Amino acid sequence: MTRTAPILLLDLDTPLADFDAQTLTMIRDAGFDIDIDGLGDQTHRYMTDHIVSPAQRRLARNLIEQPGWFRTLPVVPGAQEGVAALFDAGVDVWVCTKPLEANPTCRDDKGAWLREHFPDLEDRLIITPDKSLIVGDVLLDDAPHPSWLDRAAWDPVVFATTYNGPGTAWDGLPRFSWSDPIDILLNLVFA
Repeated sequence: MTRTAPILLLDLDTPLADFDAQTLTMIRDAGFDIDIDGLGDQTHRYMTDHIVSPAQRRLARNLIEQPGWFRTLPVVPGAQEGVAALFDAGVDVWVCTKPLEANPTCRDDKGAWLREHFPDLEDRLIITPDKSLIVGDVLLDDAPHPSWLDRAAWDPVVFATTYNGPGTAWDGLPRFSWSDPIDILLNLVFA
C-alpha cells in the first residue's frame, strides 16, 4: 500500500495546548514564589520546577493532577492557523500525546479539549506513553524522549521553547514554532 501524504505526529501539550502558560497562571494565582519573571525565562522542562519551595512545588503538581486540568488549557498562539496550513498543504496530521497517569481525567480531557479547539483533529488523537511505537514521518514535540529517537520510524522536530535549545538533550535537532514560516515545517515533513 502506498501512502500519498506524509504523516506529521503533533504533540498536544506545548505545540497545541499551552500547558506552561496555564501552569504559570496557577502558580501566580496561588502566590507561590518562583525564580523567573515569565515564560520567556523558563529553563526547566516543567514550569513547576521554577517554584522555589519544595512544599509549594508539590502543591502545584497536585493541582495539575486534579480532574479537569487539561480541559482548560489555552491554545498556543498560531497553532490553529498552523494546523490549518498543514492540512491545506496535504499533510496527514495526527495528535500524538502522552497521558499524565496521575491525573484521572487526563485522557478524556485531552479529547474534549481537542474536540473544542481543533475539531478537524478530533478523530486523530493517539494517546501513548511511548511515541516511538507510533508510525509517522515527523514528530513535532517540545521534548521528545531521547530513548525514542533511535527506535522511532519518524524524524524528530523540536517545538522551540526557551527550555529545549542549545545545551539541552534536544540540541542539534531541527526546531520549529508557530511564529516561524510554515514552509520550514513543510520542508521537514516533505523531505
